[in-house]
Amino acid sequence: TVSVLYWEGGGKMDLKIGIDRPEEPPMRELIAPTAINYLKAEARSVVFGGLDGVATSLALVWSGLGTGGRVTGHTLFVMGVAGLVSQGFSMGMGNYLGASAENSATSAVKSGIVMFISFFCFGFIPLLSCLPSVSWGSDQQHLLLLVTTAFSLFLLGSLRAALTKEAPLTSGMLMVLIGFVVASLSYLISAILSMASV
Repeated sequence: TVSVLYWEGGGKMDLKIGIDRPEEPPMRELIAPTAINYLKAEARSVVFGGLDGVATSLALVWSGLGTGGRVTGHTLFVMGVAGLVSQGFSMGMGNYLGASAENSATSAVKSGIVMFISFFCFGFIPLLSCLPSVSWGSDQQHLLLLVTTAFSLFLLGSLRAALTKEAPLTSGMLMVLIGFVVASLSYLISAILSMASV
């Protein structure tokens, strides 16, 4: 840019030539929009993977509670983690194969990784209810399972709202409702089969 300054009365002119360079944004301002935009593009994988992970863990633990204490919390925790890894990998591979037919190989790999991470992370939270040394099958165990599951589902719903610009409270409560409907069916079936086998 060229700046010309005139001084009144003195008849003096000062010519100043300079180049204005735009300030470079901080690195976090460059990374954050990229990550957010990528998650928005993979919103389906995040929500689908997270909801399925929570439902899988909740169904497993709740089914264990429905057996009347025949399965210990430690056993369910080990089974749950192993199941999240194996099923998460399977879902990630399935998502990769489906995405590879429509997108580039790199994009398909990222989509599969997002599916696996979302499935495992959100599904791991309900399994934490198996760790405390409380009487397995007690009211405290049921309450802890409900709290950890509701937290994981509401967190997933809030993330979905942030990616889709929906109301966080509404999205979170909807996700909690869907998750508990699925788990209630599993618990009911487990309880019925357990009583039938006595």
